[in-house]
Amino acid sequence: MVEESGEKKLKVKGENMADLVKSSRFPKTANRAPVPISADQKELIERTGADLAQRLENNYQSGFGVFPSAGSRENFYEQVWTRDFAHAAGNYFAAENLRALKDSLETIFRNQRNDGCFPYKVEKRYALLQIIPKIGPGLAKKLFDLVEVKLKHRAERPLYEGEEFSGAEDTIPVVIIAVGEFFLSSEEGRKFAKNHFGQVKRAIDYFREKTDMGDGLVKVTRDNPDWADSLYRKGKLGTINVLWARSLRFMAFISKQLGYENETQSYRDEYRKVKSGVMRKLYKKEGYFRAKEGDDRIDAVASIFGALYLLNPEEAVRVEENLKQRLRHRSGLKNFDPPYPKKEIFWVHKLLGHEGYHNEFVWPWVACQNIQVKIKIALKHPDEAVRSQYKAEAVNDLVDTAKLFKDAGGAYEIFHPDDRKPAFTRWYNPPQNLMSNLATYEGAYLQLKELNWI
Repeated sequence: MVEESGEKKLKVKGENMADLVKSSRFPKTANRAPVPISADQKELIERTGADLAQRLENNYQSGFGVFPSAGSRENFYEQVWTRDFAHAAGNYFAAENLRALKDSLETIFRNQRNDGCFPYKVEKRYALLQIIPKIGPGLAKKLFDLVEVKLKHRAERPLYEGEEFSGAEDTIPVVIIAVGEFFLSSEEGRKFAKNHFGQVKRAIDYFREKTDMGDGLVKVTRDNPDWADSLYRKGKLGTINVLWARSLRFMAFISKQLGYENETQSYRDEYRKVKSGVMRKLYKKEGYFRAKEGDDRIDAVASIFGALYLLNPEEAVRVEENLKQRLRHRSGLKNFDPPYPKKEIFWVHKLLGHEGYHNEFVWPWVACQNIQVKIKIALKHPDEAVRSQYKAEAVNDLVDTAKLFKDAGGAYEIFHPDDRKPAFTRWYNPPQNLMSNLATYEGAYLQLKELNWI
């Protein structure tokens, strides 16, 4: 925990951080009056917050990092998935468990390839074998110990883009964002960034080869390139490019604070170019971010991160209204509207009867991350009535998520959109408490609690 390590938030001067932090530095004028909810609702969200915080500690293995599932018989156990960890870093670990954050980054950085590529995951048991019927986690672990530990003499196995069906083209931006969150959180994070600055630059140089020199946007060429890896997608994707812009903003900031003036200006100029490209080619003025250039499909995750990091509060309201009208279901927010056709779904997921994995099912972390956007609007919108509306919505969304988890018996990885039940299939059982769901719930819960809105 932050207090246990003696770390304190850095007091950074000489640089505007308004577009780096989400809402952790609240304006003094913020309305601190609680949102009226019932005593039962308040007890539910507080009990859920305490329970999920404890579960997050169980997701952490000292010296290795945090993995998406803490259940030893579940998928994703003893695996550091780079994007899952990185998204959770700013929501939870940078504020509550710096040791877990540092261990995860150290695992990722020690497995960086010479060309600069980071692994999309590092595992201590074969993930792919676990989902095959009649093999399961027990045999997957035994085979790993035989092949990797005894024969190859290594305790962990990194996998890179293009391996095991994953393009994983979003790995480098999310790692840089996690480094940035660590940098903002503590002196230890500042030292980490300085010690690994050369590795980060090498990663940026590698990633830059994927960009269009004209607009600065990343154009992915592999299928299954980002977190929605059950879908065949190529081109200039919304989510990756929003994260790319965010990572460059962090690099400009980190370079400035470390005294690297040449890098500061270079990354600042590149950030401005990429942001301009995102806003021109991936943002619709009607209020959403596209799934990719030339495709007017609304992308919930791109829209949420875009509203959080690139838009002003008035524009963020338009995004929120679109999410409500087009993607909101009883269990939360779906990922795309319209959904992708079956021909664009990865064959493995079809084989498992899991066509809806990213396409039709609801991931609770998406709705929890969206609470951060509502907090931003509630703090910064010029209209008091709008601020009050979104303040109430932020709290009520947290209540609804807590109830979803309580009724289901866990913060399951995925849910059916309308019956609020976990999305089990014949061959796939979603983890009962997905780390991303836990961390984003905690991130929203802790901010609302600090604001005294709950």
